[in-house]
Amino acid sequence: MTHLKHHLLALLLVVIAPALALAQGSAVGDWEITFQTPQGATSVNLGLKQDGDKLSGDLSSPMGAVPVSGTLTAGAVALAASIDIQGTSLQLGLNGVLAGDTMTGTVRFGDFGEFPFTGKRGVTAAAPVSPAPNAVAPSGAAPAAGTRAGGSVSGKWDVTLAITGAGDLPVTLNLTQDNDKVSGTLSGPPGEVPVSGTMTGKSLKLEFTAPTPNGNIPITMTGELGDAGFTGKASIAGLGEADWTAKRSVP
Repeated sequence: MTHLKHHLLALLLVVIAPALALAQGSAVGDWEITFQTPQGATSVNLGLKQDGDKLSGDLSSPMGAVPVSGTLTAGAVALAASIDIQGTSLQLGLNGVLAGDTMTGTVRFGDFGEFPFTGKRGVTAAAPVSPAPNAVAPSGAAPAAGTRAGGSVSGKWDVTLAITGAGDLPVTLNLTQDNDKVSGTLSGPPGEVPVSGTMTGKSLKLEFTAPTPNGNIPITMTGELGDAGFTGKASIAGLGEADWTAKRSVP
């Protein structure tokens, strides 16, 4: 029963969660919230609007978005949400305080317990500077984002996930790159699932949701491209991390 509750909690952490408090200021904005649980750290996104002391918004994760509502009183935020999990209603409550663009507090997941969280308000990234027309890259400059010895990450990759206690799991990635955007599919024992992400320099980040008998589980893969291929970590919601490597498939 304890294992089942922990597994369900891990799934809930990526589906939902409310947000925070703001001392002497507005709670309006987009926030990155990180929960600390026995299963590790899990991050979600929270967008808040404010009307007087009333707060409303949405908490988003790879598995979708849920509405949140609450109040901001003297710098203290109280938010709540009701989540339906396979016909069972779970009540969430979040209480926190703001210090500038950061927040701290606790979140309660129904009867699963109370856990600490931290948050930071998002900052809009500056627009990239376009190179001057006919600009020539200096000698020895690093290759363009997403390139390696002659091309992008587009193509087929043979991937090996090293899962502690379960051995190696082979899967295949078919990727297409458009500037720094990457999309494609991952094929393996669970079937074929769509993936999407970015390639920045030699750093790859892919996100997808794996279907399981106990529900969908979000997975994030990050890795660095070297001469022999990729090496990196796969963060599996509620289950921890696994090492992975990838090499281009040989035609």
